[in-house]
Amino acid sequence: MSDPLTEVLSFFNEWKPTLADMLASMERRFTDTTVWENHGVSRTVGFAEAKAFMDGFAQIRPIESGEVIVHHAAAVGNVVLTERTDNFHDKDGNLLVSIVLMGRFEMDGPRIVSWRDYFDTAKGF
Repeated sequence: MSDPLTEVLSFFNEWKPTLADMLASMERRFTDTTVWENHGVSRTVGFAEAKAFMDGFAQIRPIESGEVIVHHAAAVGNVVLTERTDNFHDKDGNLLVSIVLMGRFEMDGPRIVSWRDYFDTAKGF
């Protein structure tokens, strides 16, 4: 079986260079029952709902690419915790939004069973 920490870090690296790459990675790694929660903002189940959320986010902010800066990460069993900054850029590479957050991933090999992010929603999303 795959190492959960390595799988989560690989997932973040797959987000480059475009939003389409991020979505393709989510599609490969999500199951029909993957729960993705952005606490205080959204909760999706499966890739189709996650894609609809990202499509809506991209309409509010014209993101073209994303990058993840992992500050700290730890794993116990199949659960991975990440302290990170998610940056999203426009087509010219300008930073549109930067989100500092804590994330919790539950993995099954390379597949994401659940993904929960916690961040200060008062700072905007």
